[in-house]
Amino acid sequence: MSYSQVKKEGFLHKGYLGWMIDISRSAHLGVQWPSVVIDQDLINDYKETLDFLQRDEMNEITVWGLFTNSNWEPEVEKTIDAEREIKVKEIISDAHQKGIKILCGLGVYSWGYNKIIKEHAEVKCPCNENVMDLSKPESWEWQKKVLDYLMDNFEFDGFSIQSADLGRCTCGDYANLSNLEYHALLNQKVVDYIRSKKINFIIGISGWGMNLSNPKDLKSIVRMTRNVDYLIDVEETALKGGRKYRKKLIKAISPCIYGSTGTPNVEPIQALPRDQYFVPTVKRSCQRIKELYLDGGRACETYVRTRGNIGDEVTIEVITNILNNPKKDLQTALKETLKRIYQPSDEKTLQELVAIYNNAEDAYFNNVTGNNEVILLMPRTLTRPSNKYLADMTPASRASYQSIMTEVYSRALVLKDKVNNKEKFQSLLVCLVKVLNEIDLVNK
Repeated sequence: MSYSQVKKEGFLHKGYLGWMIDISRSAHLGVQWPSVVIDQDLINDYKETLDFLQRDEMNEITVWGLFTNSNWEPEVEKTIDAEREIKVKEIISDAHQKGIKILCGLGVYSWGYNKIIKEHAEVKCPCNENVMDLSKPESWEWQKKVLDYLMDNFEFDGFSIQSADLGRCTCGDYANLSNLEYHALLNQKVVDYIRSKKINFIIGISGWGMNLSNPKDLKSIVRMTRNVDYLIDVEETALKGGRKYRKKLIKAISPCIYGSTGTPNVEPIQALPRDQYFVPTVKRSCQRIKELYLDGGRACETYVRTRGNIGDEVTIEVITNILNNPKKDLQTALKETLKRIYQPSDEKTLQELVAIYNNAEDAYFNNVTGNNEVILLMPRTLTRPSNKYLADMTPASRASYQSIMTEVYSRALVLKDKVNNKEKFQSLLVCLVKVLNEIDLVNK
């Protein structure tokens, strides 16, 4: 198993997870999500992220989008050109220079295989066009080609594998299997092959699309995680069965480590200007992480928070603080982070900054509708900026949100001459002003 299992206390896998584009400080317009463009600005933002991860003692980063968004080429090695290959190898090397293990995000039989499925009908599942048919030996050969290409040509430290986000094959030879029986069979096939070539690889299973809450599935979950380093329950679905059941699951899959993504997460949709929202999730994310730790979870593959948004920056800084010391009081961790980032002139100013972040977070969650685990501020399908998260609020909720955020902005203005880091404070003011402007636009 992985290097990290030597440690006995604290979180063992302190990972950062996202598409490469999510790291960007700036919006990318007119491009379908997820963009896999890697330009120099994005590489610079990635290097800044690595500096942060090293400083805050995170030990892993999982990156999607280094090779493709949805289409491995049938000639797998031609998916990227020579120039792109150099960039990918530099991205891997940059992580290693900072002492960070880098994992490649990898779809299993689904994400990334669109073109192969389209051009090779023999692998297509009759009941789900987005996945390869597990019963067909040809499907496994394509999966092996991708695995071999990645393991033989790049110095990754492991894989974060994902088999369920686009569903599964529910017909044919495996129609009678439950979802978890199916994914156990599929993932173990891949895990065994990886271990046969890279015995010390870090292997994580991402539970996107999996429901881990049914006790009847426990045996399948144990089989799925055999010889795996960690399992990420993306939206903490095991909690639907209660914390007692989650503790039982955590013990059952040992030595595989159970973890989450530190929900709720704000996904930095690529077309959204980074200063157009202010949705810190400090209290809620850190409380969930602390509960995860108490239940025995020791992995967190927390979502990328763009450092182009001051609410995201503070949130992830506090999260890493708690990952390093899960027993720390989260308000103390928030104060420490705000003091370092803003450099307030006195304790009263610091307390006001704490109140601004707490009040803004509560204002959003008390008035938002929909899924509060993975927060999409705008649809992934849009290639231009949107304020849909505000438009989706009821008029009464939006009015409440507007009232509180107006007060938050007023409280922040008073602090203008009491904060030494003027650049960071200006970023806060800009975000608050733009949120209020967007609310006005929705109300018109």
